[in-house]
Amino acid sequence: MKDQEINSNNQWQKWILDAIRKVRSQKQRPSTERICNAIRQHQNQSEDIIIEHLERLVNEGFVLKVINKGRTSYKDPNGLQHRCLEINKDTDLTKLVVKAVRELGASDGSTLKNIEKYIQQSNSLNLKQGVDLTLSIKNSLKKAVERSQLIHEGKLYKFNTTDINTSINSDKSPSKSPITPVKQQKSIKTDSNQHKTTPVKPKKTSTSNDESKVCYNHFFYSLNITY
Repeated sequence: MKDQEINSNNQWQKWILDAIRKVRSQKQRPSTERICNAIRQHQNQSEDIIIEHLERLVNEGFVLKVINKGRTSYKDPNGLQHRCLEINKDTDLTKLVVKAVRELGASDGSTLKNIEKYIQQSNSLNLKQGVDLTLSIKNSLKKAVERSQLIHEGKLYKFNTTDINTSINSDKSPSKSPITPVKQQKSIKTDSNQHKTTPVKPKKTSTSNDESKVCYNHFFYSLNITY
C-alpha cells in the first residue's frame, strides 16, 4: 500500500513538472489554472485534486511557488539558472533573504525553513568551513527587519511594501515653486550739469507799454495846446 502511494506521488510529480515545462515552452506563466488545464488534457482529474498535489509538492520542495505583483506562478527548481554563491561567516545575505521572501510572496509570511529551502533551491551555494547556513540566514533576516525591509510576526517574515513607497517618495526631489523673473529698472544716467539750476527769467510786464501810451497821449495833448 505504501509503495502504491509512493508511486502515485512520483506520478503526480512527473505530471505537474511536465505541465509546468509545457506551459513555459508556450511562453506563458505557469499559473494554477494553466497547470490544471495542461494535466486535464491527458488525465481525468479534478481541479481540486490537482491543486492538492501541487501544494504538496511545493511543501516538499519539488516545486517552487513564486508570487510576483500579486500573481502566483510555479517553477521547476531543477530548471532554474542557479547562481553560484560563496558564503563565509562574514557574508551578508540580507538582499538574498529579502528577495526570497518577496518571491515566495506568502500572504501570511514565510518561515525560516521555507526561506532557507528557497535559497538552496534557487542558488548553488558554496559554504566555507564552519559556516552554519541556518544561522547566517537568521542573522540576515534580523538585519532586514531592523532596516524595515521585512516585517517579523512570530515565526513568519513578510515583505514590507511600505518601505518601497517610502524610498520612492524620498527619491523624488521636492517640487520647487516657479521663480518669477524680476524686471530690473534701467538705471538712468544723470549728468552732473543737469543738476545746475538755471536762473528763471522774470516775466515781462505790461508796464512799459502803458508808460509809452501815456507819453504818446501827452505829446498830442501838448500839440493841441500850442496850436
